[in-house]
Parts: sequence; structure tokens; C-alpha cells
Amino acid sequence: MESKFVVFRLGNERYGLPIDQVERIVPAVQPTKLPRAPKALLGVFEIRGSTIPVMDARIRFNLPEASDCRNFVIVFTPQGRCALRVDDVVGIIELTEKDVDHHPSLSGSEEDPFVAGIGKQNDQLTVLLDPQHLVPNNLLSAKALQAQESSNSVSKRGSGSKKTADAPELAVA
Repeated sequence: MESKFVVFRLGNERYGLPIDQVERIVPAVQPTKLPRAPKALLGVFEIRGSTIPVMDARIRFNLPEASDCRNFVIVFTPQGRCALRVDDVVGIIELTEKDVDHHPSLSGSEEDPFVAGIGKQNDQLTVLLDPQHLVPNNLLSAKALQAQESSNSVSKRGSGSKKTADAPELAVA
């Protein structure tokens, strides 16, 4: 059985998210900063009537900061939708179970298990991420979540449509 992953880049490294956990990819914009927010929470931005918190993937992964981040990858997490600021989106890959190494030593710490495995394809390694653990519970402030929930409830009342496509909406610049 094959699984699809949206692959993005941070520096020279490749990371992948399960495609069914990615809502869309959009060009990065300057988020509105929230007072006293954790460093990894860059702020919020508005898309189609919803307020989405933005997390810097580089800070989350303890990588050096960079100013050349071109995309936001909006993912579904237990805390709600969240945009990851990434350097660049590479594309979509398909991996079979034999292409993925799930060895426990690769997953990082038990307290923060956001690495799901390592995908291997065409001599390239991709760190596969688990969106269920990607956003720390304490990262999203009550203000960001409240803003997101209130804007989502407004947009749900106004729109009866549901996402039915297999692939995320791509708006890569």
C-alpha cells in the first residue's frame, strides 16, 4: 500500500507530511504578531475568512533561522489548523511501507515524538513527520485558538461545502 506525502525543504533537508493531513500550501505572508507568544509562534494570518496560527518549522526543529521562507503548509493538528513556515515546497511523493524506516531510535524523544520515520526514495531521505505531535500543546496561545475558532465558526455558517479532494490545494508562488 502506498502513502502520499507533501515534501518541503528546510535548508538542505527534506521533510514530509501525510497528504491527508495537509489542507493547502500558500505563499508565505507576514503574519500578525501576537503579544507574549512563544518564539516558534510567529503570529496569525487570515485566509478565506479564517484566522490561522503560524509556526516557524525551523524554530520547532531547532534549526538556524532563515529569512528565505517562501511557503506556508497548512496542516490539521489536534489543536486545530496550523500553518508551518517552510523554506520551499518540493512536491508530493509516494512511498510504500518498505520505503519507510520506522525504527524507534529515529523518532526522537518520547516526550516530543513528531518524527514518524524516514522515507527512502531514489537515493533521497525524507524525514516523515507526525502532525498529531508536530505542534506542542503549549505553543498555541488561547488568543490564537480563540481567534481561529471564532473565525472558523463564522465561515462554517456561511459555507456548506466540505473538502473532498485527495490532494491539498496548491498555491505555490
